Amino acid sequence: MKELVPYVNLETVKGTNGKIEQFIVRTVSYLPDDSTVTKTGEGEVADNVYYRPLTITYTGTSSTFKAFDVDFTINRKDVGLLERGANVKVKSAVVVAQSADVAVLREPVGDEGGVTIEYDDEEDLP
Repeated sequence: MKELVPYVNLETVKGTNGKIEQFIVRTVSYLPDDSTVTKTGEGEVADNVYYRPLTITYTGTSSTFKAFDVDFTINRKDVGLLERGANVKVKSAVVVAQSADVAVLREPVGDEGGVTIEYDDEEDLP
Protein backbone atom coordinates (compact mmCIF):
# COMPACT_ATOMS: atom_id res chain seq x y z
CA MET A 1 0.00 0.00 0.00
CA LYS A 2 2.85 2.42 0.69
CA GLU A 3 3.74 2.54 -3.00
CA LEU A 4 0.26 3.95 -3.69
CA VAL A 5 0.70 6.97 -1.41
CA PRO A 6 0.56 9.91 -3.79
CA TYR A 7 2.89 12.66 -4.82
CA VAL A 8 1.47 15.72 -3.08
CA ASN A 9 1.85 19.42 -3.90
CA LEU A 10 0.24 22.37 -2.11
CA GLU A 11 -0.85 25.54 -3.87
CA THR A 12 -1.95 28.62 -1.91
CA VAL A 13 -4.46 30.84 -3.71
CA LYS A 14 -4.51 34.47 -2.57
CA GLY A 15 -7.02 37.18 -3.42
CA THR A 16 -6.23 40.66 -4.72
CA ASN A 17 -5.79 41.85 -1.12
CA GLY A 18 -3.09 39.24 -0.48
CA LYS A 19 -5.17 37.17 1.93
CA ILE A 20 -5.44 33.39 1.53
CA GLU A 21 -8.67 32.29 -0.17
CA GLN A 22 -8.00 28.61 -0.86
CA PHE A 23 -5.51 25.80 -0.51
CA ILE A 24 -5.35 23.37 -3.42
CA VAL A 25 -3.78 19.99 -2.66
CA ARG A 26 -2.74 18.38 -5.94
CA THR A 27 -1.95 14.66 -5.92
CA VAL A 28 -0.79 12.00 -8.36
CA SER A 29 -1.27 8.34 -7.39
CA TYR A 30 -0.29 5.20 -9.30
CA LEU A 31 -3.34 2.95 -9.06
CA PRO A 32 -4.70 -0.03 -10.99
CA ASP A 33 -5.67 1.27 -14.42
CA ASP A 34 -9.26 -0.03 -14.16
CA SER A 35 -9.88 2.07 -11.02
CA THR A 36 -12.69 4.46 -10.33
CA VAL A 37 -11.34 7.12 -7.99
CA THR A 38 -13.28 9.12 -5.39
CA LYS A 39 -12.06 11.70 -2.90
CA THR A 40 -13.21 12.75 0.57
CA GLY A 41 -12.11 15.39 3.06
CA GLU A 42 -13.08 18.71 1.50
CA GLY A 43 -15.39 21.05 3.38
CA GLU A 44 -15.48 22.14 7.02
CA VAL A 45 -13.60 20.27 9.75
CA ALA A 46 -13.89 20.45 13.52
CA ASP A 47 -11.83 23.10 15.29
CA ASN A 48 -9.82 20.45 17.19
CA VAL A 49 -8.33 18.81 14.03
CA TYR A 50 -4.59 19.40 13.46
CA TYR A 51 -4.28 17.69 10.06
CA ARG A 52 -7.27 17.48 7.72
CA PRO A 53 -7.80 13.85 6.62
CA LEU A 54 -7.95 13.69 2.81
CA THR A 55 -8.65 10.26 1.35
CA ILE A 56 -8.38 8.91 -2.17
CA THR A 57 -10.44 5.72 -2.57
CA TYR A 58 -10.03 3.46 -5.59
CA THR A 59 -11.85 0.36 -6.86
CA GLY A 60 -9.46 -1.19 -9.39
CA THR A 61 -7.91 -4.65 -9.29
CA SER A 62 -5.81 -4.66 -12.47
CA SER A 63 -2.16 -5.67 -12.33
CA THR A 64 -1.22 -2.72 -14.56
CA PHE A 65 -1.06 0.77 -13.11
CA LYS A 66 -1.50 4.33 -14.36
CA ALA A 67 -1.31 7.79 -12.84
CA PHE A 68 -4.50 9.36 -11.45
CA ASP A 69 -4.58 13.11 -10.75
CA VAL A 70 -6.81 14.08 -7.82
CA ASP A 71 -7.10 17.67 -6.58
CA PHE A 72 -8.62 18.73 -3.26
CA THR A 73 -9.80 22.33 -2.79
CA ILE A 74 -9.95 23.66 0.77
CA ASN A 75 -11.61 27.04 1.15
CA ARG A 76 -10.13 29.36 3.77
CA LYS A 77 -13.49 29.65 5.55
CA ASP A 78 -13.51 25.83 6.03
CA VAL A 79 -10.13 25.66 7.84
CA GLY A 80 -10.47 24.60 11.47
CA LEU A 81 -9.14 26.70 14.33
CA LEU A 82 -6.16 24.38 15.05
CA GLU A 83 -5.72 23.03 11.51
CA ARG A 84 -2.05 23.07 10.45
CA GLY A 85 -2.18 21.09 7.23
CA ALA A 86 -3.54 17.97 5.58
CA ASN A 87 -2.80 14.24 5.56
CA VAL A 88 -3.44 12.40 2.28
CA LYS A 89 -4.10 8.64 2.31
CA VAL A 90 -4.96 6.13 -0.40
CA LYS A 91 -7.40 3.30 0.35
CA SER A 92 -8.89 0.45 -1.62
CA ALA A 93 -12.66 -0.08 -1.64
CA VAL A 94 -12.50 -3.44 -3.41
CA VAL A 95 -14.57 -6.33 -2.10
CA VAL A 96 -12.13 -9.24 -1.70
CA ALA A 97 -14.34 -11.83 -0.02
CA GLN A 98 -18.05 -12.26 -0.03
CA SER A 99 -20.37 -14.74 1.65
CA ALA A 100 -24.15 -14.91 1.74
CA ASP A 101 -24.48 -12.06 4.23
CA VAL A 102 -21.03 -10.52 4.76
CA ALA A 103 -18.76 -8.56 2.45
CA VAL A 104 -15.20 -7.79 3.56
CA LEU A 105 -13.51 -4.67 2.23
CA ARG A 106 -9.76 -4.60 1.74
CA GLU A 107 -8.33 -1.98 4.07
CA PRO A 108 -4.72 -1.01 4.64
CA VAL A 109 -3.03 -3.04 7.35
CA GLY A 110 -1.94 -0.87 10.28
CA ASP A 111 -1.49 2.86 10.09
CA GLU A 112 0.08 3.69 6.74
CA GLY A 113 0.70 7.26 7.76
CA GLY A 114 -0.09 8.84 4.41
CA VAL A 115 1.59 12.02 3.22
CA THR A 116 1.34 15.04 5.51
CA ILE A 117 1.74 18.62 4.28
CA GLU A 118 1.71 21.87 6.24
CA TYR A 119 -0.05 25.01 5.06
CA ASP A 120 2.29 27.93 4.46
CA ASP A 121 1.73 31.56 5.36
CA GLU A 122 0.59 30.62 8.85
CA GLU A 123 0.55 34.28 9.85
CA ASP A 124 -2.62 34.60 7.74
CA LEU A 125 -4.35 31.75 9.61
CA PRO A 126 -6.16 32.05 12.97
